[in-house]
Amino acid sequence: MSKTTGQVNFMKKYPILETQQFKFREIKRNDYNLIKKWYKNSEAESLSNKSIKRISPRKWYKYYKNDYDLLIYIIEEKNIYCIPIGTVILRVIDENTVELGGYVIGESSAKKQGYGIKVMNLIQKIIFSKLGCRYSYLKVNCSNRPAVETYIKCGYKINSFIEKKNQDMYIMRAVNRTCTQ
Repeated sequence: MSKTTGQVNFMKKYPILETQQFKFREIKRNDYNLIKKWYKNSEAESLSNKSIKRISPRKWYKYYKNDYDLLIYIIEEKNIYCIPIGTVILRVIDENTVELGGYVIGESSAKKQGYGIKVMNLIQKIIFSKLGCRYSYLKVNCSNRPAVETYIKCGYKINSFIEKKNQDMYIMRAVNRTCTQ
């Protein structure tokens, strides 16, 4: 997949994905502080969590806009709170595979409201229906049991294990069941 005609460019033509309950919109530069706050207050580990601490909002946003295989969405809840409640980071690896690089319901008032599984199911629709991929994988801290349980409920299976100095990680994978192998 070329950098200029990749799957993500297809998605960037549609910067907003909506359902009755949620709106996924592509990030804007002014979302930097919100995303930074959410990841700082969560157990989530992601691409942006590492890079967001080290660079200015302008550089961070420029990096994102120039990375054609990366999608970062703000998740807005439309019915109760009517505010941004979280973010999701997707990286297209190739035409068959997307990495879920980060996902967090970060707004404190939206936590423990059952949004995790609903949002994960929508993320799966984006990956499998909109992008047409066969596989999705993610890395999750083994000690983050709520996240692991959510991913399992949404069809992910533990594929392998990474032992790190400060934290152990699972690599989890989901398969698009509508694709023929």
